[in-house]
Order: sequence, then structure tokens, then C-alpha cells
Amino acid sequence: MPQQLSPILGTRPQISSRRGAVSAGHSLAVQAGLEMLAAGGNAIDATVAAAFASFVAEPNNAGIAGYGHLSAFLAAPGRFLTVDHGPRAPGAARPDMYEPVPDVGLEGHDWPPVEADRNSTGHLAPGVPGAVAGMWAVHQRAGRLDWSALLLPAIRIAEAGLEVSWSLLLEIVARLEDIRSYPALAAALLPHGRPPRARTANNRGERLDQRELATTLRRIADEGPDAFYRGPVASQIAAAVAEGGGILSAADLGAYKPKVLYEEPACYRDLDYVTAGDTVGYETLGILSHFPLAELGAGTAEHFHLLAEAMGHAFADNVTYSADPDHAEDPVAELGSAAFAALRAAAIRLDRAAPRPVEPLAPWALDGNGRPRPSAGGVHGTTQIVAADEDGNLVSLITTIGADFGSLVAVPGTGILLNNAMINYDPRPGRSNSIAPGKMPFFAVPALVAARDGKAILAAAGSGGYAILAGVINTVVGMIDHGLAVQAAIDQPRVHSQGSRTFIDDRVPLEVRERLTAIGHQLVVQAVTPGELPFSRVSAAAIADGVITAGAGPAWTTMAGGL
Repeated sequence: MPQQLSPILGTRPQISSRRGAVSAGHSLAVQAGLEMLAAGGNAIDATVAAAFASFVAEPNNAGIAGYGHLSAFLAAPGRFLTVDHGPRAPGAARPDMYEPVPDVGLEGHDWPPVEADRNSTGHLAPGVPGAVAGMWAVHQRAGRLDWSALLLPAIRIAEAGLEVSWSLLLEIVARLEDIRSYPALAAALLPHGRPPRARTANNRGERLDQRELATTLRRIADEGPDAFYRGPVASQIAAAVAEGGGILSAADLGAYKPKVLYEEPACYRDLDYVTAGDTVGYETLGILSHFPLAELGAGTAEHFHLLAEAMGHAFADNVTYSADPDHAEDPVAELGSAAFAALRAAAIRLDRAAPRPVEPLAPWALDGNGRPRPSAGGVHGTTQIVAADEDGNLVSLITTIGADFGSLVAVPGTGILLNNAMINYDPRPGRSNSIAPGKMPFFAVPALVAARDGKAILAAAGSGGYAILAGVINTVVGMIDHGLAVQAAIDQPRVHSQGSRTFIDDRVPLEVRERLTAIGHQLVVQAVTPGELPFSRVSAAAIADGVITAGAGPAWTTMAGGL
């Protein structure tokens, strides 16, 4: 099917380099990563520098009080490294700490909202952040440059003050009344009490005063993560939370540790890959591996149907049964196993969509004959970074503060915006993803890195809530199954499925959509426009014959660059 691009979606030239490349959600992050590569750093250094630049340049999406998931392929040992630096529930958290809104019709398998949105906005919403600890952990194991050098670009951005772009202004205006309800946040984002003036073709935008954040970043550059998790900054965070009736404490911050492991890869076609422990991604690709997507062709009804079925089944299974392995009685890693994916694939038909919402299943929830019950017939503020270097190192990072501007709680004197990670837990007690002290929540975001024969091949990451799954899977399938170049794979129309409906890109031809409806999909047609990213932003890179190619999309809110 010929590539279709809407006039507003656009595209950008694919980046090609033999020395290194960075793709990210903001141009300043790309510049920071490339600066490290030019200084002799590797892809790990580039990722860390780009991440900290993002923490300054995308205050609506990421921050040092955020969290994330990182996958890397390290060329020298020829193995994968995963750093899961997701949030943890505070020590005083309880399974019943929120009151679910009664009688709310749920979309698919998601959990209900809570009274007054206390798990999403305000001082009870922050989880223990992992961003700084995660970046430190990957740097200590695989970085090349000094830690302090990696934060210099972010410090420069903060000292100068972030120039407001029209896309940032759009996010501020979208939450204007909420921002005004939190004085410390309003002081940071609303100069003179009004929305800032955005950059235009003829005039510079206003700059946000980020000098306090610059001071905090200098401390982290000089002292490492202890400057954030212990001492004055941690005390300021705890005091700001306590003043608003929250429970995140200095002790919670001091006890935080990411999960670092050399992850055992799964296999898709002839590639080994990891997702930073995301079993939704593993199950989705595991299911798709049982179908001849290359033969069916890109852009066909069968192509979109199978992607929707794989994602719909994987999401249902994982949102119902997945949990932090350290807090689970069941072997939750088996949700991403090849054997379980084969069972789920056997229940999927080419001529009929499974009734929605898909009936969830887990390896320990089979019927008495060891078979799955038949199915066929029966959150947004985030950014992403992908980096590659000439030595063959390849990194994928998804980092976030949760919703746009996180919990809306700003910590006076530090420049820090706190995450709203508690929305990622099921507020109902007695469920796999219920709240427990120190527990990490369900987080369906594959930060994917793949290798073949001991050499890095491709990486993809996305931002945009649960639709990150769609962005990454659609892009990876385009590259692996349909042989598309990186930018073309990012630009292709996408499909996503979770819950009761199937979300389809409005660029998909009418006859294909009609076929999907005929076989049982309840379609929701969505357009990719500024302020509306139904299928997530994506950054991706590939390495072949020593040449690194990289891309990003949508064009108006992402960037890719190479040396």
C-alpha cells in the first residue's frame, strides 16, 4: 500500500550516520545526546544526557522526579542490560488509600477512577521517583564520560530558561485551570499569572525561570543521586508533600533502588529482543510471531486485524494479572513467555475479531485441560529517547512524570515537579496491581532493543500512555516484517486495541476499515494532530553494515539527529 501522509502529519528526512545518532521527543534532548557522542561518549552517555535535557525541556512530560524503563544492548559484552526505574508506592501507602468512584462503566479491563482524582492530582498522587537513580545505574554500568559532564547540557538549558514553544503552550493552556489551582506550579509556568508567550516565526517565546532547577541539577551533577534522594532536596520534597497531606517521605526517597538486570531476551522472527521487562510487549510480539505478517502485506485488513488482536489479548491479560514480581504469588513473568503466547495465538482467527473486551487469561488460569478458554467467537505525559553509537551500542528509554505536568505539585525552591505515579495502581484491594508499600505498578510500555547474532539491530521507544504499545509494535512490525526503513515504519498508519474498541488511523483506506468492521471490530477512527496523539510519539533507530539510521514522529514534536 502506498505510504499516505496527511498534510499536517508530515514527515522528516531519515537520519543516516556511521558515528552515532539520537532520536527523542525534543530537539534539545537530541542536541544534548549528540554533544556527548561528539565528546567521545557512547550511546549510554548520549541517552543519559538526552534524558536530563528532556527533564528540563519537557516539563509536561518528564522530570527528575519521574520514572522510566530502559533497555540497552551493550556491544562489548554482547548482551542486553535492563534498568527498570519505575515508581514505587510510598511506605505509608495502603491498598484502600483511595475511594473508587462507584458505578463507573469501565473501558475494557482498566480500573475505576477515585474520588477527587486523588491518585492523579495533588499530594497523594506521587510515587517514589526513579529517574535519577535509573540514569545513575545505567551510567555506572556502561557509561564512558564523567557523570557530571552528562548533566551540563540540561544545566545550560535551565540556567537560560526554557523558551516556550507553541506545543508546550498548548499543553499549558489545556490544563490552565488545574495549574492555577496549585500556586507553586503556577509560579513556574505562568509568568505574571498568565499563559506564557510562545515562540513564533518572527518572535522569540518567553522563557520560563528555571534557575532553581539548575541549582538542583548542579547538586546532582556534583554529588550523584544522593543529592536528590537524601539531604536538603529530599527534605524539601517530603515537606512539600506533607504540607498538602501526602505520604511520600524522605525515608521513601532514601530507600529507592531501581531493578537492574541482564535480561534474558525473547525471540521475534530471527531477532533476540528485550522490552525492559514489559510482559505486554513480550506477549504481543509472541502472538504475532505465529502469523505470516510479511505474506499478508503491510496496510491490509489482515495486518491491522492481527495487530489489534495481539495487542487486545496481551493488554487484557496483563492489566488483569500482571504485577510487580517482588510482590506477586503467581509467576507473572510467564505472561510474556513464548509458550503462553502460542496458546493465545491459537485462539485468534483471521476471519473474526474476538468479542470485546477480550476475556483475560494467564498461564496459571487455564481450564482443567490446560487449554485457554477460546476468545475468538467468545496514561500521557511521557517522552522517549533512542541512541546508537559507532561501536554498536543501542539504547531505548521511556521516561515520564505520568500525566501532563505530573501530579501538579511543584516543590518550592527546587524547580521539581512531582509525578502522579499512583494512578498506575488499581485502587481496589485484593487485585494483582493493588497498592502495597514499595511495590512497582503495572506499566505497559515496551522500551525495545533487538539484536541478531550478537549485534544490535534496532530499537524503538514511544510516549503517550498505553498507546506507547501501539507506537512501538506498529513500528517494529513495519521494520521487521515489512522491510520498511526506520522513518517509513514510524510514518505508517497505526492501529491500537485495548478494552472494547479498536482505534484506527484515519489514513487507513475506507475499504480496509469496512473489512475490519465486517469481521467484528468496533472501530474508532482517530486523526494524528497537534494536541491529539492517539497512537503515541515514536523514536527508533536501526544498525546495518555499520550504518545507523534513525527517525522520529510526528514531525512537529520530535527530532532525530546524527553526527
